[in-house]
Amino acid sequence: MTHPYIRFRVRLARHAVAQLAARLRSSAEIVMFVLGPPILGLIAFAALPPMLAAAEPLPLALPLLCLHGAAMSVPVVLLRSRVVPAHVCAWLYPLPVPSGLLLRASAAVAALLTGPLALTYAASLAVWLYQRPDWLMPPRAVAGTVLSFLLTWACATALLVRGAGLPQRTTLTSADTVAATHPAAPRAGGFYLWRQLFWLPLWRGNAAGARQCALLVAAVGASALWMMGPQALPRVAGAILTSILLVLLAHEADQALRTRLARVRVLAAGWPIDVAALARRARAMTWLTVAPAPAALAAIGVAAGAWHGTAGHLYLALAWGAPPVLMLTPPFTARGRMALVAFAIVLLCATGSKLWD
Repeated sequence: MTHPYIRFRVRLARHAVAQLAARLRSSAEIVMFVLGPPILGLIAFAALPPMLAAAEPLPLALPLLCLHGAAMSVPVVLLRSRVVPAHVCAWLYPLPVPSGLLLRASAAVAALLTGPLALTYAASLAVWLYQRPDWLMPPRAVAGTVLSFLLTWACATALLVRGAGLPQRTTLTSADTVAATHPAAPRAGGFYLWRQLFWLPLWRGNAAGARQCALLVAAVGASALWMMGPQALPRVAGAILTSILLVLLAHEADQALRTRLARVRVLAAGWPIDVAALARRARAMTWLTVAPAPAALAAIGVAAGAWHGTAGHLYLALAWGAPPVLMLTPPFTARGRMALVAFAIVLLCATGSKLWD
């Protein structure tokens, strides 16, 4: 019989996933309507990295598979604060939960979170095993994909054990309360105000900063894979993945900025500062934090000789112009905002797919 603690952790994770799905439902409808075929194509290529790694000689294949398995567990870092909330963790920590029980519960939650990845790998494997390209080694491809998934599951379990097994440091007052009680002095300068009111809150009490870092690294990695990737990876798939990550990075940064601005406007209502100028400065600094992604794409593209012709120039202009447009456009409604994000993704995908023609 399953232990009550394991059932509680799994039920808590299901509730968190259901909440997240409810928040993203309206966005997912637009994304699937606009990007349905490209997303289905990306699912077909989900198992391609471990299959390519497994085709290499064993001394090279094993490190590549380990690296891929660990990298695929990064989303669990972003979901950990939802499946193991800080207030629940503080309540669970004093309980006499054995380490073995904590490990089994975390493994069950990790299996719940990585289950969709396993189904995606299975569908991708079925497609590639049916096509049987010349480079494919079916037994090693299946074994490599299974090994990569098991490593992802193990890393996710370790991350959840750490998240649920350590006490969470809490403070008596929130950052917003402290800021309202002791507002920063205007003489400190705009950079100081931006750092205290916008940058530091990204890393205190939420995962917004970690999500933006993960998207930035993923966008740079996708850009390198698109420009310098193996011949077995279609250029169109690299263009789609890079375009989606670039727009999602700008959207995530913009969402965090707008959420923080709404709080700062309330707190700074009685401060002797120009809130509008502070908002403009915050938007400019947010754009600078996003800029490394298109800058890396531009540099990698120059090395690969990609920016020639009308399509190359247009894609580069769109990659640099999409983040400012998203940050300067009014929020409209949730559906309107996601329609704008989907339009930006479609425009980049359509232009990027013509880059190598």
